[in-house]
Amino acid sequence: MTSEKWRMAVILTVEDDVELAQFNARLLMRQGYAVLVAHTADEARAFASERAPDLLILDVQLPDGNGMELCAELRAGTDAPILFLTGMAGTSDKVAGLRTGGDYYLTKPYDKDEFLAVVNSLLRRASRTHERLTEAAMIEKGSLVLMLSDRKAFINERDAGLTPKEFAILALLVQNEGKELSYEQIYETVWGTQLNNNPSALRKQISRIKKKIDEENAKDFAIFNEHGVGYTFTIM
Repeated sequence: MTSEKWRMAVILTVEDDVELAQFNARLLMRQGYAVLVAHTADEARAFASERAPDLLILDVQLPDGNGMELCAELRAGTDAPILFLTGMAGTSDKVAGLRTGGDYYLTKPYDKDEFLAVVNSLLRRASRTHERLTEAAMIEKGSLVLMLSDRKAFINERDAGLTPKEFAILALLVQNEGKELSYEQIYETVWGTQLNNNPSALRKQISRIKKKIDEENAKDFAIFNEHGVGYTFTIM
């Protein structure tokens, strides 16, 4: 994620000290972040439900609850990093904060440069994790993109409209790029039964797939068929 995208990150800060909350909000906004300020646990819950923050900054001692309990509650619904910013400096407090789902524990008083560095570091780490998960769920081969979690194929950003079985066949071929898969391998993997020397059903499926992804006019990929043997997905 680029630094410009980072500057659009939404941060929810939960602090009952109004002056400190305003000070921290100004620091963060000067860095280009969007900041939501809550002074109570209830306000924090409302903000978190309305707009999923990219980072949460929690005080421990709140007028209507405990920040660690709030952390555990919010952690159940978000993977966003959570930073504790509190005057409770004991080792047992830090351990408890991390065990409830916190990612970092910074004690008051704190250096503003360290505070901003921690915020930026947590956001960067979260972004890298998100990008890895996204990449793992997506395969991009030129103009063809497969979204594995959604079981959808896109050609030049257009949904190809594949059926579940068509997607399964195409995904199998793409994941074995450059390798010839026999009719038997494809059929048994996708249908879960033996081919029994009747590849016509598979040929019909492949024909529909190629038409839907406009393989005939594609300039960067192709699905080759060696008659009587199998199919190969290739990047050109």
